[in-house]
Amino acid sequence: MKKLKDYIEKEELNIEKVITDYSAFLYKNIKNHSYNLKIEDIEEIIADTFFVLWKNYKKMDLDDKISNYLIGVSKNILFNKLRKNKTKYNSLNLEDYKDIAKTKDDVEKLYEGQDKMRFIENIVDNMDKESKEIFILFYYEQRKIKEISKILGVSEAKVKTRLHRIRKRIKKELEKGGYRYE
Repeated sequence: MKKLKDYIEKEELNIEKVITDYSAFLYKNIKNHSYNLKIEDIEEIIADTFFVLWKNYKKMDLDDKISNYLIGVSKNILFNKLRKNKTKYNSLNLEDYKDIAKTKDDVEKLYEGQDKMRFIENIVDNMDKESKEIFILFYYEQRKIKEISKILGVSEAKVKTRLHRIRKRIKKELEKGGYRYE
């Protein structure tokens, strides 16, 4: 996994190289978090993410993993956009969209899924750094256990054990919070 220092040339950030290397990665992650965004919105979030990186890279540690930073920034921008859209759409009448939302159950499942995702993200945010990195690499970046062990410099057995503990913790917290674990 590349670090910020891998993109510094002549004491400046080579933003073009970052954009080339991470545009598809960000697109996939944003799409996974919100399947209903228009392509233009996703492209805007990606552009804003790269702008934030370019604006703030001098405040960062050169050993920071650039993908983790980009994921964090893009998620914040995405959730802010979704929050704004949610308040914008609160005044709309659901009856206008009865053909899209076939049943009340569909809408409830959608909201439950979003709440559950936020609940899981909160659990992950409260994990230790290594567990959080393993979770992000495995579930968001869809890396294999072997890759994760190389990236973090730990054994495959440790990665498997951590993933097992993470799943167990998430299951326990979900059940405590009244959610079903699937």
